[in-house]
Amino acid sequence: MIKRETYYIFFPFVVLYFFLNNFLLPQGLLYTSILSPVFLYWLYKKHRFSRLLKWGVLLLIPIPFHLLTGIDMKSYIISTLMVFAVWIFLFTGLKAVEEMNESLEEMFPRIMIINAVMIFIALLLLPFKGLSEFMWDYTPISPGVQEFPRLMLLAYEPSHYALLLSPVFIYFILKILSGKSTHPLVSSLGIAIPLILSLSFGVIGAIFLAVIAAGLIYYKKLPASSGSFLFNLLILFVIVLVVISFIWPSNPVFERIENIFAGDDTSAKGRLTHSFMFAFDLVNKYNVWMGVGPGQVKILAHDFIVDFYNYYGVDAKTVRIPNAMGEILAVYGFYGFLLKLFFEIYYFVRMKIYNNLFSLSLFIFVFIYQFTGSFLTNVAEIGIWALLFGSRISTFEYDRLKRSSG
Repeated sequence: MIKRETYYIFFPFVVLYFFLNNFLLPQGLLYTSILSPVFLYWLYKKHRFSRLLKWGVLLLIPIPFHLLTGIDMKSYIISTLMVFAVWIFLFTGLKAVEEMNESLEEMFPRIMIINAVMIFIALLLLPFKGLSEFMWDYTPISPGVQEFPRLMLLAYEPSHYALLLSPVFIYFILKILSGKSTHPLVSSLGIAIPLILSLSFGVIGAIFLAVIAAGLIYYKKLPASSGSFLFNLLILFVIVLVVISFIWPSNPVFERIENIFAGDDTSAKGRLTHSFMFAFDLVNKYNVWMGVGPGQVKILAHDFIVDFYNYYGVDAKTVRIPNAMGEILAVYGFYGFLLKLFFEIYYFVRMKIYNNLFSLSLFIFVFIYQFTGSFLTNVAEIGIWALLFGSRISTFEYDRLKRSSG
């Protein structure tokens, strides 16, 4: 039975995390960072403070090596504090989702409703360019492609918005596939509309791969109707593509896809290949095992990265490698890169994530996405890891899923 007091205590923080975390704050600053002292006190009251300190040693080990290599102290201190703030958020998130646990199934529909209301407001603002820029991004998605609005609501950018909501989208996709959704059509629209409007290729692609992979693994546990639903959805998707190709052949989406396959899309190449190229060049020059340290990428390779990625405005001031694993390689070297992978795989096996359809899908998704986007201190990604390893939605346990019929 859901503990109502737990639900009402955590729900405001859930809304803050998904929709308001950076609202009206300077670039890079989050409310979850500002609340770090509150989170520390809460962890202390929950007897998790000692665990936070114990594991925090992993972040302290590289510091002497960074100091010996040579650093810009101001940037190093500020960025290290940001890393520790995210570290605090991780342990707070782990404990919070552990306490919420099954109440997550009540929270997810509320999040979808709030998201739908905010999308409606965003659509009302769309005709007014000055106002719409609060909730829509007009940055061109690929070279030679005309700018057009992409949904981001109050997040940093469309991909960040899509990443934040990805666990909720995956949850409802699996509800539909497992035959547990009471309103599959409404749920499908609630998933498809924001993803299409955000046009975050990385998130959409990672969700698709995660659900397909997990669905194949759990194929014998899913109802026969799931296959029909997927087939009908695929047919509808093909029909829509054919109609668009005739009505609007030179649309921005098709043009970007063409650029990706032609190797001309700087965003895709920058995230997938050049990120690791920059990172390896940096650590190979300074410290291959411990990296260059927090805040040093923008010092050591600022002009090069800004020119290469065509950053401007605020982005030119907050330079980073646009790939979580690429950035951790640059900042913490192979020490951080391999350590992160080790703990992801270790807890995947130890917690038997593969025995839960939702957990498995979420793991595949975030594991893929960390190699295609995100960044080192991305609270959206950290929140997914906390949800993955801190909770267990029993509805999707292997033994509780019905075998397919027919």
